[in-house]
Amino acid sequence: MTFPKKISPAHWLKHLKLAQPKIITFDAYNTLYCTTLPVMEQYSDEAKKCGINVTAQVLTESFPTIFSNIKEKYPNYGKSEGLNADEWWGILIRDIFEPHKVPKEMIQNILKRFEGKQAYAVYPDVLELLQFLKEQHPEVVIGIISNTDPKVYRLLENLDILKYFENFTYFSYDLELSKPDIKIFEYVLDDIIKKRPNLLDDKESLSSFKKKCWHVGDELKNDLQCAHKAGWSNVLIDRTNNHGYFEKDKFISSDVSEHDLSIQKVDQTMCKIWELCEHQDSGLQLDFTSFILPNLYTFRQLFFR
Repeated sequence: MTFPKKISPAHWLKHLKLAQPKIITFDAYNTLYCTTLPVMEQYSDEAKKCGINVTAQVLTESFPTIFSNIKEKYPNYGKSEGLNADEWWGILIRDIFEPHKVPKEMIQNILKRFEGKQAYAVYPDVLELLQFLKEQHPEVVIGIISNTDPKVYRLLENLDILKYFENFTYFSYDLELSKPDIKIFEYVLDDIIKKRPNLLDDKESLSSFKKKCWHVGDELKNDLQCAHKAGWSNVLIDRTNNHGYFEKDKFISSDVSEHDLSIQKVDQTMCKIWELCEHQDSGLQLDFTSFILPNLYTFRQLFFR
């Protein structure tokens, strides 16, 4: 079989015969949920309430550099420097609004806003897939592997999806491991097998079992490529064709810089993204265990017909 190749639902039903996953893990932000408004528009709205007028465009333009600098100065959300997640985000908020003096009340308001449904919404296909798996396939372990901080626990709870992941949530802050280091996938697999030893058949090799472990995420390097290197099967969910895989007659991705990736992450909305991806039904198969898909409806068709 020649790869990469474009695939359609008709092709999947006739030719693709994939074993049902035993483990499915997801990235968090922009895979399971997205912002209701661009991040910096929400920051700007909260700033106005405190008498600070800075446009979302100005904040968005400065965000990538400030975010990168803070990550370098205080890696893993400042854990090794003794910072908690609120303090780390507080530093970012103060820096991004310089030279304005940011009151504590404004920081608290922004942090509170980004704990729930005012700032974020879950993709409809995510809810449908999680509900389907819980009801029809409870034997499949569902987890999250994300480079994020403990504040996301409260967010997931407020979005009413934490319940689907039981005790299979793996965040870089807690583990002190992060994608694209494959050690995070090794840790997760070891932990899941310890909690669910019946998943691994005595006659099955670990390398073979890994092919039934699927990671789903929206970043090429951190999700698809990292999972692939770890021996897992993998799916890149590219809802807006950021990487260019779905362009006509194009089978390689466009290079997306860290700067552009940061902009994309903060300058998007649920409604616009969902409008673009909801009715897309074709994907790209990179090899026997790697796929690029436009939404989770297509992911479900791969295994559960």
